[in-house]
Amino acid sequence: MRIGILGTGAMTAALGRRLSAIGHDVVVGSRDPLRAEALAREVGASSGTDLLHAAQSDVVIVAVRDTAALEVVRALAGELAGRVVLDLGNPIDPPHFESRYGAGPSLAERMAEAAPGAIVVKAFNTVYAEQLAGDGSPQVLVAADDGPAKTLVTELVVAIGCEPLDVGALRVSRHLERLAGFEVDLVEGGYARATSLRVIDLPG
Repeated sequence: MRIGILGTGAMTAALGRRLSAIGHDVVVGSRDPLRAEALAREVGASSGTDLLHAAQSDVVIVAVRDTAALEVVRALAGELAGRVVLDLGNPIDPPHFESRYGAGPSLAERMAEAAPGAIVVKAFNTVYAEQLAGDGSPQVLVAADDGPAKTLVTELVVAIGCEPLDVGALRVSRHLERLAGFEVDLVEGGYARATSLRVIDLPG
């Protein structure tokens, strides 16, 4: 499967390395293609290119800065039509790391509005890149309205050695982004170094 990852940060490196290791055709995309090429070589991805060419993939992971995510998705809306778009961003700002959207639609929901033809799935936003950089198996909370897209992302989560948990419709991403704000607050406050959330149910 061809998987495009937009961005050259820590999450791109961690996911790119894991996805490449299991045989996927991973393409790193950036506004700076040379930087994308360098990261692609580092993590074993197939290639590095610009955002447009990386978006020409079966699955497109949006891993750019949250403040730029909507602009990038809107500019690529035509190319993203009909594609599974995985949003892992969190629209949270210091000093209290609360959602800049308040009680309104999440970043993922706004991506779906910015690119109406895209099939948006929220995942990995409650997992720090450091949790994926090693051989850990963090739980990944997955929210989406489209069943086949959610299944595809869930299968990818399993394939890279993580544990998926279906948490419902895309609207639930509002809660996921607020949970991520809590995690960042913990890390910035010195209570943890890098976190991921895990939902533990009672047996029976």
